[in-house]
Amino acid sequence: MDANIRKWIALTILLLVVTAGGILGWERWRHAQIHVSTEDAYVHGDVFYVSSKIPGALLSVQVDDNRSVKQGDVIADIDPRDFDMAISRAEAALKEAETALETDRAVIAQYEAQVKAIQSQLDLAKTEKERVVALYERQSIPKQRLDQVVSQEDVAKAQVTAGEKGVKAAQARLVVDVAKVETAKVALETARLQRSYCTITAPVDGIVSRKSAEVGQVVTPGQPLCAVVPLDLKELWIDANFKETQLRNVRPGQRVWISADIDPHHQFQGVVESISAGTGAAFSLLPPENATGNWVKIVQRVPVRIRVDSAGDPEHKLRLGLSVSVEIDTTSK
Repeated sequence: MDANIRKWIALTILLLVVTAGGILGWERWRHAQIHVSTEDAYVHGDVFYVSSKIPGALLSVQVDDNRSVKQGDVIADIDPRDFDMAISRAEAALKEAETALETDRAVIAQYEAQVKAIQSQLDLAKTEKERVVALYERQSIPKQRLDQVVSQEDVAKAQVTAGEKGVKAAQARLVVDVAKVETAKVALETARLQRSYCTITAPVDGIVSRKSAEVGQVVTPGQPLCAVVPLDLKELWIDANFKETQLRNVRPGQRVWISADIDPHHQFQGVVESISAGTGAAFSLLPPENATGNWVKIVQRVPVRIRVDSAGDPEHKLRLGLSVSVEIDTTSK
């Protein structure tokens, strides 16, 4: 092969390499124009802290760290004896109040029967008085007989009045005892509710973390026993911190590609859910004070909330706190 042919072959190869490099460079430039990416992104999620609502000693603890639990699974049991006694006392108090209520109703019925009987006697006394007055006006009977009949009527009236007052007093006691029965019922329901708190259950499906409960430990209301971290992607999200210069074309609803070191061969998918109302520095504990003599402009980062597709992580590989790389396709809608 002569020198000219070798020269043309070398030029052709060089031209092909330059052309391929140009095409690749143009593709990368074009890709960078419509895609924005960052490695400053982390997985976040809800953490449900399990605590006791009542004080007491733990009889059993049925979970360990990193164990999967389902919603409603028993986490721990509190000694229920004090609460069982409270239920017994409340039941006794309710029974006593109901007995008093039945007694009041019986007393009212008794007084009403007495008033009815005395009212009959009063009606009879009035009839007798009218008859005796007519006889006395004709001077057929002595004054003593008239006085006797008038006295009988007055006694019957007084007895009716006393009976009616007795009915009112018994009805007043009935109202009070009805309130006592309702109070006793509420106390019993409260005691049963407190007793139900002796069994502490998992609030959601997830993984147990930060377990601090031990058998025999005396716990107080609100004291955390463990945390349950749901790994369902409905409860996980990613906060990606993009430079302010990258957010010109970023909008909610755009597609996102997510890569994590925990599984570099699998690419998760997501959607831009929202863009924060302020930069990370604006919400920090000590916001920067730029009203100083010396000032240097620093590109700020804005958190972007990304929702991971619910079907994109069936094995629940994503964990809270993992760092990920995200890339947003700004041309998607």
